Amino acid sequence: MQSKKRLLIITNRYPAGPDDVASPFVHDFRKALEADNIQTDVVTPYYQSQYGGKDYIDDAVHVFRWSDGSRVISQLPLYHPASILKIKRYFQRGYETAAKLLNRNKYDGILALWAAPSGYIAERLSEKYDIPFAVWALGSDINSWAQLPIVGKIIVKVLKNSHRLYADGYELAVKVKALAGKECQFIPSYHAIEIDAVRPEIPAKGFVCVGRVEKSKGVFDLLEAFRIFVKRHSDYRLDYIGTGRAETQLKKMIEEYHLSNSVASHGYLPRCEINELLVNSTAAVIPSHADSLPLTFGEAMQAGVPVICSDVGDMPYFVDRYKAGYHYPAGDVGALAEKMEEILAGAAQCAANCQAALSELDICNSVMAIRGWLETIAQAIETKECSHADA
Repeated sequence: MQSKKRLLIITNRYPAGPDDVASPFVHDFRKALEADNIQTDVVTPYYQSQYGGKDYIDDAVHVFRWSDGSRVISQLPLYHPASILKIKRYFQRGYETAAKLLNRNKYDGILALWAAPSGYIAERLSEKYDIPFAVWALGSDINSWAQLPIVGKIIVKVLKNSHRLYADGYELAVKVKALAGKECQFIPSYHAIEIDAVRPEIPAKGFVCVGRVEKSKGVFDLLEAFRIFVKRHSDYRLDYIGTGRAETQLKKMIEEYHLSNSVASHGYLPRCEINELLVNSTAAVIPSHADSLPLTFGEAMQAGVPVICSDVGDMPYFVDRYKAGYHYPAGDVGALAEKMEEILAGAAQCAANCQAALSELDICNSVMAIRGWLETIAQAIETKECSHADA
């Protein structure tokens, strides 16, 4: 058995239960760490969840209150006075919650999921308590927040001061390295889903898009592409699963295009219903304009469902390496419609290749990397103590 370690995780989100769509991989990661004899405590902000229960919120998950939980911190208008007060409260409450744990327990390291805001809290704690901290970049922190004038400078400082850097994408790791001026290792953010049904030999005629309903996620590109596609294939349908700021506009456009009989925007659905739609689809479509390697990609691979994705982040790499689907230039509606046409003939072969991608996406690879980091910290402490004893 591996030596016992203790890790403090600070994360922007933690799922309340199995049907909560808020960063569900964080729970998988925590459980995988504990299976490897790494005891964890998690510090996370309170958010309202559409999922009713709190199955995953146990004594090791320490939730701090900073607002009514109706909006995530990244959605707050940065320069509004009320937002500034909420952001200040977020950092204060997050820091205080973590500090109480550090005063009570001995941890081998602190791991921040996202460079901000979690990374900023971890950096301050590391300096105060003299405990190494690492940052796991997860896409939005680097692709979006790091581009902002003030927040970007804070993120760069956090990255530079961290003791170890990780990213959930190969391309994202290159971006982090450029910002920090030091190495960054890819570790996957993988969410395991329980697939009850076996993918049928001849799946239903349709496409599924799972994720936030936002313009930046390419949901309108997909609708325009399907509008072209459905003229030749009127018996196919498109299902959107998820919520977001563009949900109302998307539903309005579906009606305006007279596609209500073939396109549905379901909003939030329990995991079992998502899986059923996914397994029975021709392909999953991920039309994002900017992304690393979204969880929906790994979920599709588990379901044995081919993927049509934009050529952003690591999705083209995995699609090409494992021949598990097709990719197209982000934002190119015509090219997306063509790939939807092509997948009709290639879906069966692509589906047979999906399983092979899972070995590279396994969350145990991430746990192995964190275990290695914690062992390095222990060795450094031991070496330092020995040198003091010799002196």
